[in-house]
Amino acid sequence: MPFATLRRAHGYGDCEPRITAETYHQLDICAAALPFPDKSFDFVICRHTLEDIRDPIRVCHEMNRVGRAGYIECPSRVYESTKGVERPWWCGHYHHRWLVEAERGRIVFQFKPHNLSASRAFHFRRWPWQEMRDRYRVVSLLWDASFECVERVIIDYNEVKDDLRAFKRARAGLRLFRLRWAKDT
Repeated sequence: MPFATLRRAHGYGDCEPRITAETYHQLDICAAALPFPDKSFDFVICRHTLEDIRDPIRVCHEMNRVGRAGYIECPSRVYESTKGVERPWWCGHYHHRWLVEAERGRIVFQFKPHNLSASRAFHFRRWPWQEMRDRYRVVSLLWDASFECVERVIIDYNEVKDDLRAFKRARAGLRLFRLRWAKDT
């Protein structure tokens, strides 16, 4: 997006953004290597982007190359495995390509399968009067020096189904949702 269309209001907390037209770069992060020297940024922020793009691993490698530290945030796998988040018949956001998990300096991307919404054994269900608890909405990774990024590839269709079932079963007892008008406890 051009600098003129950048939405600066409410995007930077309580402070004024330091981005100016001279320091702003309009790039396609998927096209090629970023045009910056190694370790040229003290801190890299990547929020709600990697789940949308075709090759998040390459972009993560570039962040590792150009940044000394950083923060990554994506919708959690629980969020993307929940039916009724955006539309009643779909899990998560329909345009997201990846299920993302992050922990201990590592971020894992797994292709979001088309059959996630097909069976109750695979997904969670959120009703209109429910809201997902904040702690289950996103995954984040605060990294220093570098981080590991991998793509988890499951080729066999039966393994995909087993993985979806196992993920849901492992979270069976969690209180993922609350009433919209209730406080998060």
